Amino acid sequence: MTSVVSEVMGSEFEKLHPKVQWRFGFGADDHVAQFGTGVMETITHSPLLPPPALWLGGKRRMVPSDSGENIPFTIANHAYTDELGRPTLAFVRRFQFPGHEVALDSVMVVGSRGALDYIGAGPDMVVHTQCSADADGGLRLDSGLPRFLAPRGSIKPPGLLSAETIGREWWDEEQQRHRIDIEVRGRTLGRLFRYTGWFTATQETCLPTDLPAELGPGRTDPRE
Repeated sequence: MTSVVSEVMGSEFEKLHPKVQWRFGFGADDHVAQFGTGVMETITHSPLLPPPALWLGGKRRMVPSDSGENIPFTIANHAYTDELGRPTLAFVRRFQFPGHEVALDSVMVVGSRGALDYIGAGPDMVVHTQCSADADGGLRLDSGLPRFLAPRGSIKPPGLLSAETIGREWWDEEQQRHRIDIEVRGRTLGRLFRYTGWFTATQETCLPTDLPAELGPGRTDPRE
């Protein structure tokens, strides 16, 4: 079972820096997991976002609902095959704000038209993501407009709330560590969220029996 990212990128995966290939090149059959520890130098969100929306997004593990600087964080990545037989890579992020923790969870799977990201505890949203290599060997992630996953169908957000995500993860040769920069931009409201920082990562053996019981969203959703 190949990795999600290498499968959707094909031969372009070889253009990634070796350290980035290491980060995204493992699949369920490799029986490993990666654990990163670092600092988010900035986490910001737009003042135009209403507090109730931030609270709900944070509670559902969809968005970084708080803002700050130099916030310690961890990221765990687990590869497995979901109940629909799709290669899956889980991203479990935890931000340690003073006095409380903020969670942000998602899973990336191989869909019929490339990569899909299911976001939140439900999952609550799904987006199509394009994976590509930039000129420096970093991984660029371009996600289209999200759809909310209601119990009886999917819902496109109103135009005012439509947003796209631009992400990049790359290897900092000078500092010898991984860097990440994620920005969510609304078509109408401009930048809604951004977080950028660095981390170091280790890889450990992880058998299927070692996977956390509450890994990823609460259900497997077939909708694309």
